[in-house]
Order: sequence, then C-alpha cells, then structure tokens
Amino acid sequence: MGDWEAASLSFEDVRVPDRNLLGEPGGGMELALNWIGQKRYVIPSRAAERLPGMAVEYAKIRKSMGHPIADYQAIQWQIADSQVEIESTKWLTLYAAWRSQQGLDARHATSIAKLHGAVMANEVMDRVLQIHGGLGYAKELPIERWYRNVRVWRIFEGTDEIQRRTIARNLLKGHATLGSIGE
Repeated sequence: MGDWEAASLSFEDVRVPDRNLLGEPGGGMELALNWIGQKRYVIPSRAAERLPGMAVEYAKIRKSMGHPIADYQAIQWQIADSQVEIESTKWLTLYAAWRSQQGLDARHATSIAKLHGAVMANEVMDRVLQIHGGLGYAKELPIERWYRNVRVWRIFEGTDEIQRRTIARNLLKGHATLGSIGE
C-alpha cells in the first residue's frame, strides 16, 4: 500500500565533522521530535480541497434513474458533511500553525489538528469512494490510489493513538484546559 517504497540506508565507519552536525551531539532525537511536532498538522490538510472536488465533479456527471446523483439528498449530505469537516480542520490547522509561528507551545494544538485532520481525511476519502461506487475502487480513476495514500496519514508523524495519548495527558496533567486548545 502507498505511493512509495521503503528505503534502507546503511553506514559504516562514517565520521561527521562538527561543523556539519545539526544541534548538539546526542540531541538528534530532541531535534527530530521538535520538527515532527511542528509539522504533523500539515499532513492531512494537503488533501482538504481536492477530495470533495472529486466527489462534486463526479456527482454532477454520474446519472442514476435519469438524474445526476448530485440531485439526491444522500449524496448532497455526504458532500456537505465533508466540507464542514474540512473547514473545521483548516481552522485547527491554522491555529496550530499560528501558535508555532508565534513561538508559543503548540504541541497540544498540533496533536488536536493532526488527529482531527487525519481522521477527517479518511472519512472524507471514504465518502468520495462511496460516491464513485465501484468505479472509485477501480484503478482507472485516482480514487483508489488516493484512498491508499490518505490511510497512512493516521499512522505516520504520530499515530491516532499517540495523538489521543498526548491530548489526554496534557489535559490530565493540567498542561492544557478543557475548552482551550492552546494553553
């Protein structure tokens, strides 16, 4: 599954000059976690515009019982629900980015944005495939590939479970308060 192949790197007897080190010796894990934490919320926001666009385009041209499927309430509601979820994800993402840009602690906000965004993207992708019916599952359209690629967003840069643990831990330890995602 996915759009890429796993890479394997092996190094033996490699020395890195001090001038080429990132950060302090032994601090690589902290640097990596900081980078991941600041960027994880961006991942699911990448597909936010394209996914419902595919559903809208197809719903207008696909006919069932003599009408475009866009005329049917079930399809309309799937499109509407997708748009609402996408808009909420945009605001969560913008807030997390703003906190990060301001130099504020954005870890809680990024975990919320990443969890919500990854789950949302998968739900929207599932609706897009459903609207396309059997054709969405076939390789003739990009839906099948998108479906595989979107699924991994719930795994990398911190799984759903890790995000939930982080959010709950912040609340339970008082690092964040209910009703305020940024404190």
